[in-house]
Amino acid sequence: MDKLKVCVIGAGGTTGYKISRNLAKHSQQYELYVCEVNPVASEKLKNEGFNLTSVENAVPVADIVVPAINDSKLKDFTPGVLKSMKSGAAMIILDPASVVAGEIPQRDDCTLAICHPCHPSSFRDQDTPEARADKWGGDGAKMDLVMSKVRGDDESFELCRRACEVMFEPVVKSFVMTPRQMAFLEPTLVEVLGATCLMAMAETLEEAVKRGIDREAATSFLCGHLQNVAFTFIGLLGNTKVSDACKVAVDVGNRLVLRDDWKRIWDDEVLDRVILTMLHPENPQI
Repeated sequence: MDKLKVCVIGAGGTTGYKISRNLAKHSQQYELYVCEVNPVASEKLKNEGFNLTSVENAVPVADIVVPAINDSKLKDFTPGVLKSMKSGAAMIILDPASVVAGEIPQRDDCTLAICHPCHPSSFRDQDTPEARADKWGGDGAKMDLVMSKVRGDDESFELCRRACEVMFEPVVKSFVMTPRQMAFLEPTLVEVLGATCLMAMAETLEEAVKRGIDREAATSFLCGHLQNVAFTFIGLLGNTKVSDACKVAVDVGNRLVLRDDWKRIWDDEVLDRVILTMLHPENPQI
């Protein structure tokens, strides 16, 4: 089987570098083209032994094109890239927001897929100290992916799925769903709610320190209890339940911390407005 030609645009960024490095480990399967315009990032890639090429030269010959660039730039950047792609090629977008917002053009003769890592879970055991230290993924920690086929045939999408499992290796599972379901995972689940709650926890940790509580003690207490409660609420500890006192405290927290209508974040209208605001913060929709 001929090697698949994969072009990574923005190969010197955080995500682009990780996926380029992992693809390079599989040179028998993939012929890698790395593109980067940032001078510092370009120098980093060259020092790592990568041969850089231009988007103009790489995209027309690539079987798979991966724009590893900021979501807000995809709207203006992808039309030219898509136009230069050969018939039958595929583009993998690394976040669903721009696709759900209708800002990514499509071609009938090309496949469009979305892939996003779940990132290493604290609920999953890792095999080595290096893997346990990898909190983002792509550096040895096992994790899962979520993916979606926006357009194209199943065979082409399967090639994309396999490439993504290499890009973010080691991957345990790649879950396939609709673009909108992916968007409800991010931003709704992990950013609008999850990141908001976690930022509040970080801020309330500072309140503990202001009251003379040792920071290390407060951090240990918070992180340990968060993991225990999360395991319990999600159902990963079997029939284990939180205490009655905890249930009462949660009820108080719902009244003092969360708005009564907070589950509106799962409304389709709210999701669309959140995505448009994230992509274009200069013109907020919510």
